[in-house]
Amino acid sequence: MSRKGIPLLFLVSLLCLFVFSCADRDAAPTKDSVGPVADESERLEEEIGRSSELRELIAIRDELAARAIARNVTPEQIRETAGDVDGSNALLGLTPDEARARFDRIDALVDALFERYPALADIAVREEAHLPVCDADGIALAWEHYSKVLPAAFGQGAALVQGAPARPPLTCKTTQLVVGFALCALKSGGAASLYFVCSYGVFCSACDGGLADIICP
Repeated sequence: MSRKGIPLLFLVSLLCLFVFSCADRDAAPTKDSVGPVADESERLEEEIGRSSELRELIAIRDELAARAIARNVTPEQIRETAGDVDGSNALLGLTPDEARARFDRIDALVDALFERYPALADIAVREEAHLPVCDADGIALAWEHYSKVLPAAFGQGAALVQGAPARPPLTCKTTQLVVGFALCALKSGGAASLYFVCSYGVFCSACDGGLADIICP
């Protein structure tokens, strides 16, 4: 994503919130959220939810996670390589060029959505109210959880996007997903292992039902 429109303080301070928090998952519009503003918000959510860019962002996240699972990446390895971009990417079997290509694609997808929907920049700025502190230990702690639950979730195939049997259908706040993925890409600094762990935290903050009920703490 281009470095315009998203305050740096916002990027630094929100990472932990997105990495390992489901505190906002139950938040929903109130009955008072009616009228043109509410209608526009619903339209934005629906359009982003149908976008090919969001589907591809999710696919990239899942591909990176599958690499980590296949290579038995541990929380300790995530922690040890947190300050080493090439080392972090090597954990997933990515060369520097391969990792750069993925982040270039992530940036292009996010840029396309932010340019098509300028309201996303305003949504990002409003999230600045959340100012937790985060570090490599927070990322490692998150992966300690996800590394245990994701293998079974990946084994469910279509459940990753359609929800799981006997569970409510997966529903997400798609604007929150896109803003979170953008922040994860920027804050990770090109470290793929940090990016995908952060992205699952974004998912757990923004989604309910289906896969979210399976993998989110």
